[in-house]
Amino acid sequence: MKNVKIAFLCTSLVVSGSASAGWLDFLNQTEEAAETVQNTTATVNKVNTATQAAADVQQVGLVDTLVKQLGVSPEQAQGGAGAIFQTAKNNMTETAFGQVSESVPGMDGILAAAPKAAPASPTANLLTGLANASGNSTLTQAASLLDTFQKLDMSKGMVSQFTPVIVDYVKTNGGEMTANLLQSALTGM
Repeated sequence: MKNVKIAFLCTSLVVSGSASAGWLDFLNQTEEAAETVQNTTATVNKVNTATQAAADVQQVGLVDTLVKQLGVSPEQAQGGAGAIFQTAKNNMTETAFGQVSESVPGMDGILAAAPKAAPASPTANLLTGLANASGNSTLTQAASLLDTFQKLDMSKGMVSQFTPVIVDYVKTNGGEMTANLLQSALTGM
């Protein structure tokens, strides 16, 4: 009987040891799984952050681009871009301008930022007078655009600096055909 008790005790210890080993393996696997989940979550967060940063770089706004490239204030950038787009809009079909507008996020705000028509400066009055006398709408639009830039405290020469930046921005975001539509409307003014 004593041998049976010893055998039973040994069997119990073996089974108990196996069960304990199983629980220890299970706990170790659980800890490893939790660590894997944490590592995966951290990796996903890094990928999401990198993806958002790439999207932010691609979606740098036109105003930011003008500020960085031309050294103008955000108000000047927005107002000048608005004046240029308003001029282009006047020379385009609604469909063509809609295509340009789709490539520029916040177009309505940009157009609204262009200074409203007000009494023109003496220089603009002279240009406008000459333009009106000649009946040349292109000259009238050019005089209006120059006046708008002066109202924004920018020189007349800034118009020629804004235009290629804006056309390039539209090309990047809307494609070459859309940029060509814009370029044609601006050179045909």
